[in-house]
Amino acid sequence: MGSSEEVVSLYNQGYDCAQCIVKAMIDRIGCDEETAMKAVSSMSMGLLEGSVCGGILGALAVIGLKYGSASPDASTAGVMIIKRAQFLMEFKKKYNGLTCPEIMGLDVRKDEDNLKAHKEKVYEHFCPNVGGDILDILHSIIG
Repeated sequence: MGSSEEVVSLYNQGYDCAQCIVKAMIDRIGCDEETAMKAVSSMSMGLLEGSVCGGILGALAVIGLKYGSASPDASTAGVMIIKRAQFLMEFKKKYNGLTCPEIMGLDVRKDEDNLKAHKEKVYEHFCPNVGGDILDILHSIIG
């Protein structure tokens, strides 16, 4: 299954954007799935504030869980910062920003944009494709 198809499958099961990314990567990050899924469960849809895409927040959580440290450790932090920078650089090559409005071209906090997003099935098609791209980037930098 390709990355976009995997994200679509997870969306169809009811997971939100951040959870889709974490669940798809759980076998690569060495973390308890239930804890990781709970930790990102409040990060979806740009925090409902037009903020950073939940899929990106999920990806950053994956990078932190894989390369981060539970205590101050400059060398571990250095690797994590490099991986985060790689992810963000690759994502920005394809998309116009990091927030939901920048990525979608719609600000779903506005009724008219939210209605348009539903009518055009942005959540069913566009967002899972973005999630697939996020997974592809994570696979390339995590290995």
